Amino acid sequence: MGDMNTCCYILLLAAIKRTPEHMMLFRIDKRDFNVNDKILPQNAYQNELDDSRKKVEEVLEFNRPKHKPKRNEILMLFENFEDAKHFWTIQKNSKFYRGEISETEIFHIGDFNKIEELFKNISDTKIANKIAKEYWNSEMTENPKKEIFVNEVITDKVMSDSEIERKNAFAIRAGLGNPKIKIILNN
Repeated sequence: MGDMNTCCYILLLAAIKRTPEHMMLFRIDKRDFNVNDKILPQNAYQNELDDSRKKVEEVLEFNRPKHKPKRNEILMLFENFEDAKHFWTIQKNSKFYRGEISETEIFHIGDFNKIEELFKNISDTKIANKIAKEYWNSEMTENPKKEIFVNEVITDKVMSDSEIERKNAFAIRAGLGNPKIKIILNN
C-alpha cells in the first residue's frame, strides 16, 4: 500500500511541476480589440518602418537562428507595464491592451534595448551582427525591456484605446505639460 501512495504522490508532483505559470503581459497594437478578443500577429508592423528600422529588421533576420520564429510572424508582448506604456506613447494611433498567456506559449524573449542598440550601430556591420546575435541569444541589458514572442494573446483589459490619452501620456513623459486627462495606471 505504501508503494501505491508513493507512486500517486510522485505523479501528483509531476503534474504540479508541469502546470504552466501564467503571465500578465501587455500589447501595443493599432487594431481595435475588446476584452476576451484574441490578438493574432498581423505581419504589418514592418511595412510601416523607415529605411533605418527596416535595416535593423534585416540584420535581425539574417542572424535569426532557424529554430526561432521570424519577428514579422509572431506577436510581441511586453512583460513590464511601464515599458509597454513608454512604447505606446511613441506609436501614433496605437491602443494599449493587457492579456494573459502561459509560459509554455513563449517562443523567444528578447531585450528591446538590444534593438535600440542595434539601431544606433546599424552602419557598422560587425557590431550590428554581434548585437543581433546577442538579441537572439536572449542576452539582457542591465535594465531589460523584455519583449515576449507568442502566437496569440486573449485580452483581459483594454488599458487605453484613446489617442488623446496616448498623446497626453507622451506629453507628460516628455515634460511638455500636465494635461488634465486621466493617465492610465496598471491596476
